Amino acid sequence: MILRSLYEICFTYGIYTEFWLVIIRRQRKHGINQFMEIIFHGVRGSTPTAHQPFLQYGGNTTCTEIRLDQFQFLFDAGTGFQNVEILKDRQVYLFFSHFHYDHIQGLPFNGAIFDPSNSVIISSGLVNADDLKHVFTRAFQPMYFPIPLVETLKNLRFTEFNKVQSNLQSSSNTAIEPIKLNHPGGASGYIITENGKKVCCFLDHEFGGDNDVDANLLSVADGADLVIWDGMFLETELVSKKGWGHSSVEQGVSFAEKSCCKKIAIAHHAPNRTDEQLKELENNLPSDNMFFAAEKMKIIV
Repeated sequence: MILRSLYEICFTYGIYTEFWLVIIRRQRKHGINQFMEIIFHGVRGSTPTAHQPFLQYGGNTTCTEIRLDQFQFLFDAGTGFQNVEILKDRQVYLFFSHFHYDHIQGLPFNGAIFDPSNSVIISSGLVNADDLKHVFTRAFQPMYFPIPLVETLKNLRFTEFNKVQSNLQSSSNTAIEPIKLNHPGGASGYIITENGKKVCCFLDHEFGGDNDVDANLLSVADGADLVIWDGMFLETELVSKKGWGHSSVEQGVSFAEKSCCKKIAIAHHAPNRTDEQLKELENNLPSDNMFFAAEKMKIIV
């Protein structure tokens, strides 16, 4: 309880990066862990960008990591996936929200997956294991990639989502639940819980396009420690982007207030949104608990 209270004070005043990483690593060394560590490896939507005006927030497409007590959870494999350190001391899971290019294009460019000792369980709340395997067999066949990725890498284990859930339930206090998102072709969000903590990952989602889906998201995000939000557009852009499957920064602010989540990280930034523009938008957010995700950013909850 004392450690928890100290954490809340430090987060309130912004003292939470290296200090808490040291605490967490010491706890894990002694088999104790009360926190989740979230690392953003890619925060852009649609297409990567590498120009100078985009480098502060980062130009890689979406990839989010959550380090848990016994597991490493990875969400989507955009170009940011190339920078993920595949951990040797715990089971690695890679969950896909859907299979648009900006969420899968980085998979073959992380050299660690070519190490046969690195077992990666791949799953999705959107499709079954056979369909999931078929997606990547087609996406990385020799016509599009130099080697047949799925056939070559036997350490990539395509697994039914309900089996993943059962395995987590039987071996840990970690849980993951899928949740429907509003996106062309379908997409799955995820709710991750462990040790009384809850993180919600809602990429890619168009808020306002399906009232039932929106109500469900608001319900499950109630009191969440962190919501990761799709803020690709601005409110003024939504009219011309209806049906594209993305939300706005302003909708993220409203969602945070209505859901009473503790923090919201706005991500999936538009590829043409410069650092200067993002910083100006971030500076106008109404609370310090609302912020824009950036590459290499680490959040402790």
